[in-house]
Amino acid sequence: MDESANEKLWNFLLSGGIFMGFIAICSFVALAVAIHRLISLRWRAVLPPEIVEQVEGAERSFRQGRAADLFRLLDGSDTPLGRIACVAMLPEHATREEAHIAVEATAREEVVRLQTGLSALEVVITIAPLLGLLGTVSGLVSVFAALGSAANVDDPTAIAGGIAEALNTTIGGLAVAVPTVIVHSFLQKRIEALAARLEILISHLLNAFHRNGGRVLYEVEAAQARREAGVLSDPALEME
Repeated sequence: MDESANEKLWNFLLSGGIFMGFIAICSFVALAVAIHRLISLRWRAVLPPEIVEQVEGAERSFRQGRAADLFRLLDGSDTPLGRIACVAMLPEHATREEAHIAVEATAREEVVRLQTGLSALEVVITIAPLLGLLGTVSGLVSVFAALGSAANVDDPTAIAGGIAEALNTTIGGLAVAVPTVIVHSFLQKRIEALAARLEILISHLLNAFHRNGGRVLYEVEAAQARREAGVLSDPALEME
């Protein structure tokens, strides 16, 4: 009676011994990291469309006297774009050069955050094939040791079967490493694309902000708000 697919898989895993167990752990780590990173690196999670729209229309917002409103919106956005853009518009920066330095530092930190987990994938890519090779060598040593201690070997199929089982760990290691390489490459390209888009958007925001006066925009808007509040609270106007 033929074995079921589950039984064949189970026997395949058992044939690799402890090394196959380590390879299985590598596969679970790679799968968990891949799922987490694929969710975290969605375009909408890093570059929310509503924030992108506001950043692209920053020039219009500054000319309409809504710099403070845009800053509050960016400050409330817990996304890489929101955090970097908020730094670009901080009133503490007297010049564009100061703001540019702060933005570069924040951007580097955000890119490091985006790369979280990729190092784990790199470790899996490196050690999974090595574990497979180690398991194969260990299995072959056992096979040939048994062969050397046998006085007479009449069944070569037993030797072939032992060698085949020893090679299973190499198959397992490569089966884990190859998909992990693909996922790692995809995630790395996604991060590069996101970083390039972030750089363009922040550069546009930074130029527009300082072209329209920089932190002076907040002072002008605050003065305008005080004038409007004074006009509305004027008793003579209220009597009219």
